[in-house]
Amino acid sequence: MTEILLINLIRMKTVEYLPHIADIRMKIQGSTQEELFRAGMEGIGRILKTSVFESVAKADQIQQFSLDSVDITALLVEFLNEVLMYSHTQKAVFLKLEIGYIDEHKLTAKIFGIRVEDFDDDIKAVTYHEADVIINESGIFETIIVLDI
Repeated sequence: MTEILLINLIRMKTVEYLPHIADIRMKIQGSTQEELFRAGMEGIGRILKTSVFESVAKADQIQQFSLDSVDITALLVEFLNEVLMYSHTQKAVFLKLEIGYIDEHKLTAKIFGIRVEDFDDDIKAVTYHEADVIINESGIFETIIVLDI
């Protein structure tokens, strides 16, 4: 299943689900670091509960947090695990991301979600396996994310 999500011509993000034997792999891309993080969060959210992205419900769950990490790849994986942890503890799918600050090592973010009764699929964790944020030949941030299911 491939989903390409375009915000506009300046800000772009994509999520592509790739084959994997036991887990879920997704290739995420973004025109900026922010868009890359948004693509990862949306990719996870669509696995947890696809129908939430088709609704017009307002966010009823808000979480704010800061993270420090050794590099942008680790920061992305830690961010996605934080989103996943809040999804599980709040029984919510997070749809919107506001970034207060981001660089190679630090992130301050606020995520907005919608409470759900249950998940379509469960994700245990976001792994570091295959994760390596690069800037490709087109100047787009990209990486592969493997989700332990």
